[in-house]
Amino acid sequence: MTFKSVISAILVAILALLCMLGTQKDDLNLMYAAFCSSPYVILMAIFYFHFNYFRRKLNLLQRPNVLVELAYGFVFYLAGCMLFPVLLFVGTIGDNYEHKIYEDLGSIISEMLPLFLILSVFLTIFSAIIIGWAIKSYKTLILVLVGYTILVPLIYSFAEVSRDYHKAKEKAENIADNIKEGRYEWHGAMSNPTAYPVQLYKGYFTFPKDEKSEFTFSEGNTVNYKAKWGEDGGGTYREVKSLPKAIDVTWFSFAEDTFYRVNSLVDYQKLRGLFSKSFTDKRVSRFFDENYDSIIMGFAPGGVMVIWAGSTGRRQVEIGRYQAEKVIISTPVSNTGELKYEDLFNREWRKKVLTDTMVVPSKIQQLTKNKPIPYGYWDKLRATYNWRPTFVVSAEIKIHDADFSFYNAERFVFFDESLQSNEYEKRGIPENVYLKWYDKNGNRCAADFDFNEDQTFKKFDVFFNQQKNASGEIEFNIDQKTKKATATLKNGGNKVLLLETEIVEYGKKY
Repeated sequence: MTFKSVISAILVAILALLCMLGTQKDDLNLMYAAFCSSPYVILMAIFYFHFNYFRRKLNLLQRPNVLVELAYGFVFYLAGCMLFPVLLFVGTIGDNYEHKIYEDLGSIISEMLPLFLILSVFLTIFSAIIIGWAIKSYKTLILVLVGYTILVPLIYSFAEVSRDYHKAKEKAENIADNIKEGRYEWHGAMSNPTAYPVQLYKGYFTFPKDEKSEFTFSEGNTVNYKAKWGEDGGGTYREVKSLPKAIDVTWFSFAEDTFYRVNSLVDYQKLRGLFSKSFTDKRVSRFFDENYDSIIMGFAPGGVMVIWAGSTGRRQVEIGRYQAEKVIISTPVSNTGELKYEDLFNREWRKKVLTDTMVVPSKIQQLTKNKPIPYGYWDKLRATYNWRPTFVVSAEIKIHDADFSFYNAERFVFFDESLQSNEYEKRGIPENVYLKWYDKNGNRCAADFDFNEDQTFKKFDVFFNQQKNASGEIEFNIDQKTKKATATLKNGGNKVLLLETEIVEYGKKY
């Protein structure tokens, strides 16, 4: 009887602890606590079985029904669980550090009560119904263990579904609460033109309630490798927080050997309007809800700073343009000749950044060597005009989507209804447009419009500024018969061909 009781108690304790952990959120601290307390749980189960033994000897509750047995087991185990912190409290008397942990005994029991209840339920079930009666014979015990191997996956499946449901519900409630309070999950990021690296010196966000928070990019004030204007580079940590209403940032421009500082309000309402609503994106034949999740700060020569809102999908929107002032940082520049990585005041570091091909590719270094910095260029890229895209396609095809990248580093994707019904609005000059569709035979096709910068900017200038057109359309025409696709800027009788390109047929397996 003793051997069977001990084996049964160990099985009951292990199975009950596993099931309890399976119903909880993943928490290493909880797993560690369950492991440390397992001897006590085993001891509780042994007492349960031996108490049953003495109970039968004394003819107490010799023939209990299932409900009585469950109630008796539950009370027994719950009392044992609640006794555990009391024993820890008493056992640590004399050890000031350990005893202080259990000093507020009532709060500890209250906090642990949900776990005690769950554990007591599982201990009761396995003891009173499964193992408790199985110890009458080894054959029955084997059958019960086989049955348990079937029961465990069911318990875990139920626990996992329940846990996922509660997680999803909790996440939805948190998102709704965060949006209401103006908090979003996002990160800041730096950007710069490839040829003109920068490094953050100091940066501060000011939030709506005037809280000020310092930030850095990556793990320190590092530079971007092979950066591209408008693209997300080194970033701050991603976390749920308010959006900034102001920014105070000081950076160093290596090519100019100059510090710049912007201390300015930002368009908080525009940021919040974008971050508050998800948008739909389409990939292949599936739709996804996407969100804005980054604030990208672009630093260009001349103290130009542009801020964009970036997203998890294929959208990016400019928030504003800011002009920095040159500032002098009093910290002396180190002339020791010894390279100190990421030290802005070390001349060898400044020299290395400009010559490092991982930062500025050798081809870019050769193109800009001995040439003046093109001040004003990044403002030219921000030119916008009042236009909309239209699409003329053969009747037998349907465009899947049209992915627009603009020279001002904005991005937008048209698909389904937005392909045919989009309004005139201020938009940048397109840098690349990728149209994708399937022909009548189900073959994947595409047209890649890669616009020449100089030619396209001149054509936009002539069309809108010199010809005084207040608005216009860019008509994308796809001709399956000639295998040609064209992009034409037009307004009534005024037409300017921007680009003609070949249609690419990828086939069904693409």
